[in-house]
Amino acid sequence: MKKVVIAGGTGFIGSYLANRFRELGTAVVLISHQPGHMSWHPADLENACDGADLVINLAGKTINCRHNEINRQAILKSRVDTTMWIGNALLACHKPPKLWINASASAIYRPSVDQPMTEFETDLATGFLAEVVSKWESVFFGFNLQGTRQVALRTSVVLGENGGALSRLIWLSRFGLGGKLADGTQMMSWIHVEDYFRIVLFLSESLYLRGAVNCTTPCPVSNQEFMLALRKALHVPIGIPAPKWAVSLGASILGTEPELILNSSYLLPQRLLDAGYHFAFPEIDKALTDILK
Repeated sequence: MKKVVIAGGTGFIGSYLANRFRELGTAVVLISHQPGHMSWHPADLENACDGADLVINLAGKTINCRHNEINRQAILKSRVDTTMWIGNALLACHKPPKLWINASASAIYRPSVDQPMTEFETDLATGFLAEVVSKWESVFFGFNLQGTRQVALRTSVVLGENGGALSRLIWLSRFGLGGKLADGTQMMSWIHVEDYFRIVLFLSESLYLRGAVNCTTPCPVSNQEFMLALRKALHVPIGIPAPKWAVSLGASILGTEPELILNSSYLLPQRLLDAGYHFAFPEIDKALTDILK
């Protein structure tokens, strides 16, 4: 690929993708509100996307906050608006990109501890975050773009260095607080950030893949298994468990929602597996060893 556009590309995932694409000799254009990058102005967006091989939209306010009414509106609006802006820019392009990947989330699936969710699941979740994902994807797939494939990448926890959900869990574990959270049976779907990048490349080459795609490992683990693997990778022998009330209290102190920790996320990347994608880091022990080396 000669040119890739990453909207919301200054965060943890976007920065990693940008660096990996640059290593391949690809020109990377970042769309951001931060100075020094292409702005969200319609003319700038159109100019950035015109002639690009790939557009990736990662923009959106973090869900790692208290879900009060103000934050709820901002979480939804930030995703819907940026998706609308990019879609309109692509409609105006003289040479639109071949592929538009829009971030999405696992929250669209109902919590489950015994039945994995694939892209073919029809019994979906209810609640605020599920509604956000549903409206987000509805706007995304509402665009009828000639010559541009569209993929909604349904992602759960992305693991990597210098950011994401892992940093806080490492801190807790090093202080001996890395035991299971609540009863520890809640499932955790995750993906190594390097596999995230490789999946993006795989999608760019798999010309028939479009629609919703689960971007998670084929080997999800329970919270108890994850925390044990993390302690092992950090060489921390003890992890004090946190009961449900302590998780709720800690979440309140940290300004986030306990459901982000307590809800079970049990996904399988069925479409990627069927298409022949081979994960570089399918298992949690190998992934954490690589990240923490």
